[in-house]
Amino acid sequence: MSKVATKKATTKKAAAPKVAAKKTPVKKAAASKTLAPAFATEPSPSEKAAFVKAMWHGVQPKAEAGAKKTKTPKAAAPKVEVLRKIPAKKAPVNTALSAQALALAKLIEKAFVADEIDQLQPHALQALMEALCRTYAAQVEADIHEGVISHNSLVSATDVMVVCGALLKAVDLQVFELGMWQTWSGR
Repeated sequence: MSKVATKKATTKKAAAPKVAAKKTPVKKAAASKTLAPAFATEPSPSEKAAFVKAMWHGVQPKAEAGAKKTKTPKAAAPKVEVLRKIPAKKAPVNTALSAQALALAKLIEKAFVADEIDQLQPHALQALMEALCRTYAAQVEADIHEGVISHNSLVSATDVMVVCGALLKAVDLQVFELGMWQTWSGR
């Protein structure tokens, strides 16, 4: 920078007037005396009860505390167009075979609770599993099935894993193959 430019810069700085900051005293004591909390004391039990009743019955905005809510006329319900009817679930039909299966399930569960799991021999269990697998698969194909286990079942996740693993191993399938089949079939 030249000497002339530096002189101009210094003169501009000197020419700027200094502004003195004025400090105004804050009256903290006076401010705290005038502002009081909205509820200086605890409301009485009757005031609390009145508040709860008002909230229960609904208070109009900007309405007085003692004023009751005015009822507005109800609008007519909109008309609904039925696009399609969804049939209700059919009540289960108790056939003779279903009654026998339910009775057998009760007997097996009773033996399980009594810790007599050796009463059901492996060959009998295999025959039951084979029949149940084939029947369930046929019902899924015919679209007449519900969930494989009822919603209020006592079957645990571990029980399901053990059975699924055993079923996959029995027919020489891997979990990967099951996943691929579910993806391709959409099930």
